[in-house]
Amino acid sequence: MMKYITVVDVKNYSLCPMIAYYNNVLHIYERVTETMELGKEIHDEGFLSHLIPKLKAVKVLRNIELTSGRLGLTGKVDYVFVTRFNEYVPADAKWSDPEFGGAQRHHKAQLAAYSILIEEVYRTVVKRAVIYYVRAKKTVEVPITDSLKHQVEEEIRKIYRMIKTGNEPRVRINPKKCGGCNYQVYCKAKTIDRTLKLRMEKVI
Repeated sequence: MMKYITVVDVKNYSLCPMIAYYNNVLHIYERVTETMELGKEIHDEGFLSHLIPKLKAVKVLRNIELTSGRLGLTGKVDYVFVTRFNEYVPADAKWSDPEFGGAQRHHKAQLAAYSILIEEVYRTVVKRAVIYYVRAKKTVEVPITDSLKHQVEEEIRKIYRMIKTGNEPRVRINPKKCGGCNYQVYCKAKTIDRTLKLRMEKVI
């Protein structure tokens, strides 16, 4: 039986399919950096006092492990706010900054994946999620739409196809996005390897 993929895999695939490929096909993982450690500390410190009154929450669920057998997906949600209207609102804190004032694309995918799990386990409908960008001190609300959930479910299927076939996904190199990626050394190595092969083919 194949091991279930995680919500983090979905987030990574949404950021760059190559990350999910390195993790799930080649089993290469990035080294833990000081920034990543800081991100863990943020979750420990919390940001609940800011969001509880904003969301009118009556209960906060922490570190909830959820699984969907239908999708083959598992994940641990750091925070789920339950409002006085019995609305479930997943929330996360990120050390990075918002993108054009809104949530970054892969953060949306992560929260949508959590929302799908919450819907299946708690038999509810998740309408929104929240991200608190610590460095910017900005709270961003993410509408959890049907189209966003369908997009995430399609990405889950693509990840499983990639694992099954072992095929490397096609991606465009984006210097701006790739510059701070800890996997770029592998991508650069692949680029160099392909360049050498092309040169050898021309010589032959």
